[in-house]
Amino acid sequence: MTKLTTTLPLVTREIDDMHNRLRRYFNEEKFPFTEPVGWMPAVEITENKDELLVSAELPGIKPEEVEVLFEDGMLILRGEKRDERVEKSDKRFHLWERAYGSFQRSFLLPQTIDPSKIVAEFKSGVPTVHMPKAAPSKANGHKIPIKAS
Repeated sequence: MTKLTTTLPLVTREIDDMHNRLRRYFNEEKFPFTEPVGWMPAVEITENKDELLVSAELPGIKPEEVEVLFEDGMLILRGEKRDERVEKSDKRFHLWERAYGSFQRSFLLPQTIDPSKIVAEFKSGVPTVHMPKAAPSKANGHKIPIKAS
């Protein structure tokens, strides 16, 4: 394999991702940016022989405040972590490092995922999305007969 053939899938994926972002920006999307400027939760993507798993760190967020979508080959995680600070006359904040606000993370999925079997769970502030792999096609290639007319 040449270097070009090994890097071509990566370049194609980046172009597809850029295309999807531009399409969403110029279409009906209310909030066109797919990645927030301020807060972005940490995400891990792992793979085993049966599935891809996406998990995110969302401490302080309830399951009903998180949305998981699959559209146009993209997995989308979004929600909002609301600010818990309440200033009172007897309470002052001296240091505040926790992040708040809306977030959205989008991931272009490989075509080997079976979208009809994607499920999500939420435990201890960590949503995990299970994306089973589709069975490999039994007919990887074959000769197609030509009919004369």
